[in-house]
Amino acid sequence: MAVSIHDVAKRAGVSISTVSRILNNSANVNEKKAEAVREAMEYYHYEPNQFGRGLVKQKSNMIGVYFPSQYDSIFESTYNLELLKGIERVLPYQNYSMVLINETAEYEHRRQVQPRYLEFIQQKKIDGLIMSAAGDAFMRGEVFSKLLEEGYPLVYIGKRFHQNGMNVYAQFEKYHMQMLRELYVRGHRRVLMIEGEYHKIYMDHIVSAMRTELPELEVRILLLENIDFRRHLLKAVAYYIGEDGCTAVCSPTIETTRVLLGICAQLSYPIPERVSVISVEHRQGDGALEYPAVSAFFVPVIDMGSGAADMLLQAIRGEKTEGDSVEYETKLIERNSVNSLQTV
Repeated sequence: MAVSIHDVAKRAGVSISTVSRILNNSANVNEKKAEAVREAMEYYHYEPNQFGRGLVKQKSNMIGVYFPSQYDSIFESTYNLELLKGIERVLPYQNYSMVLINETAEYEHRRQVQPRYLEFIQQKKIDGLIMSAAGDAFMRGEVFSKLLEEGYPLVYIGKRFHQNGMNVYAQFEKYHMQMLRELYVRGHRRVLMIEGEYHKIYMDHIVSAMRTELPELEVRILLLENIDFRRHLLKAVAYYIGEDGCTAVCSPTIETTRVLLGICAQLSYPIPERVSVISVEHRQGDGALEYPAVSAFFVPVIDMGSGAADMLLQAIRGEKTEGDSVEYETKLIERNSVNSLQTV
């Protein structure tokens, strides 16, 4: 039979509120009563429920980590796994745990429905929230904006766009423009840049900036949709490389690059002789494991996760932080997937 806080209180001869104060280490509890409660807990082998304790003290000691809708499990993404590793470096040592909150694929098509993280906030199941990515959908979201304006403790991963809230950022626009510069100096003049649809808000600025800086460079943008992206990518590569004449591809992740390499092999487009490939890796060294080894910008996602968790816990405790926005540097790791072309 399950033992409840009521059973502990009855055996100890105290009220439920007294048991709650003892569980939460509150002051002004009679030592004899505290001893009686501890004896009752030992007698019943009672383990206090984490959520139950949160309802008493209006804290759960839980942090929500929210993931938007995507085509695969959140555990198929190296970015997600590295982010969770970084968060896990911090939370257990601060007496906190994490709750993973994923979103259904249908959410993108039913905007009238509230995002899933809101239920956790309203029911006080979490004390704060880390948003794994702040793409276009988040920035337009009414619920997200309201949370920022009301000062709810949350940290989002992405470029700062609101005066309130906290964020960590890996200079997404900066390293994407650097990708294009690297290809340009190697003679490439027509480049395909692949990105997730949720990053559309950044891509327009990147293309506009590069058009001004390098007017000879033609950039084609391919925004991958969540559903059946592999077939989408196959058709796009056949067109942009085979017909449009792109000589290089910028890929958003090693996972996407792995599919891209297979497609290029299927279409007999050798790398880097026929097409150069440059990618982004979220776990250092992943690009070296591909064939051929892929040049990539390394984004330190594990450090971003730790930084986000540190910042959030400081805000929850009401401690003064050094800053509410942190940028992380990326670096290019050159390997064997980029070829130099002769320019006329």
